[in-house]
Amino acid sequence: MIIKSFIDSHLHMLGIGYYQEIIDLKTSKSIDEILSLVKNKESGVIVARGFNQANLKEKRMPVKQDLQRIDKPLILFRICGHVAVVNQRMLDLMGINEATLQVEGGSFDYNTGIFTEKALGLVYDKIPEPTKEDLKRYLINANKILISNGITKVASDDFSSFNVPYELVIEAINEVDEMNLLDVEITEQVNLPINKLQDFINKGYANRRFKNFKMGPLKILADGSLGGKTAALFEDYSDDLGNKGILTFTDQELYALVSLANKNGMDSVIHAIGDRTVDQVIRTLKKAQEEHPRKSEGNAIIHAQLATKKQIEEMKENYIGAIVQPIFINSDIKIVDERIGERKSDSYLFKTMFENINTGFSTDSPVENVNPFENIYVAITRKSIDFPEYESFLKEEAFKIEDALKAYTDENTRFVYDKSHDDFIEIDRDIYQIPVEDIKNIKVIKVVKNGKTIYEI
Repeated sequence: MIIKSFIDSHLHMLGIGYYQEIIDLKTSKSIDEILSLVKNKESGVIVARGFNQANLKEKRMPVKQDLQRIDKPLILFRICGHVAVVNQRMLDLMGINEATLQVEGGSFDYNTGIFTEKALGLVYDKIPEPTKEDLKRYLINANKILISNGITKVASDDFSSFNVPYELVIEAINEVDEMNLLDVEITEQVNLPINKLQDFINKGYANRRFKNFKMGPLKILADGSLGGKTAALFEDYSDDLGNKGILTFTDQELYALVSLANKNGMDSVIHAIGDRTVDQVIRTLKKAQEEHPRKSEGNAIIHAQLATKKQIEEMKENYIGAIVQPIFINSDIKIVDERIGERKSDSYLFKTMFENINTGFSTDSPVENVNPFENIYVAITRKSIDFPEYESFLKEEAFKIEDALKAYTDENTRFVYDKSHDDFIEIDRDIYQIPVEDIKNIKVIKVVKNGKTIYEI
């Protein structure tokens, strides 16, 4: 069957490539298994990513004490990328002790070695910086993975992937492109703090276009993750009373960023998972548009998992789109009840969004597998692939196949600033005729871009 190629409207292309070269913990079932994977790694600082405490037999976060068997600095990133745990050797390398001051917009616990949100900057500072050649290799790795999955256009957050100057990332992408090794068209979601954003604008990068690469909207991380209990909620987490998560910006800080972008012709796409953050983002985008009106269809909330029906109405009134990841249900189905209790009935409302506002699909890869057919399967069944024993989650929010495909193609064109989308792929079976359970197993057998076959098996 021939269908349009996919557009993924939020992922981390450099992260996808880098992920191929570090220890992958996604399938780990216990803390002992994690330690067995990292113990023989020859590295100054050992970095691993992908664990989910809900899938570990211990049913808890690993902590510093668990990692003491590893006699090298060790960092374990949770699957969401918003939480990490380190061992004592790593804390010593970072120069952190019980008297170290906390980081605003994040947190760290010296006793457990757990870091969240903006405090992760302390961790990133000690990870060896990649060279430009490293970055180019990661991009080439990611390009191959994306094309083999039928994805020809992406909106990608890369400036925040490593502690390197944003211009080094721009150079790396352009050099790979000039070598004709970049088939995927990249719209950069510009993730920069306000001083660097001003520098970016001063140097004329806002909305600049290169060959297969262009500058897109400002990208902001306004809260954390549900699994890591750092998404900002109006009410306490049901399984962690007293914890309402973390707003990573004050209202004033968030507005300063959004307003600066808006005045310079840039949209904003903002990571907001908790309902309290969604509220903050809607208010901020509305205020920026009122004070500096301009025609825009590219402002959006990324994730919006706990956006309520009322908030979706407010997004509609203010022309705010949504970039959502149905695949998140795959792992969140195990925790949503314990995290938010009865509030779950007003969450993950992706179909409601699609019916009311511009709503595009993405995977946030490498947080989740970049495979579009797994994402589509979850969108139309509201079931978990990894945990099929769970019932469909809010089945009334399930997509029709044709709408899921639209959310992955036409609806995403606004988020990559490209109204033309003529690339197509050939898949190994008819998505409309096969049993629903087989959709997640569909394979891409050919990719045609600009009339040229660029992938075929």
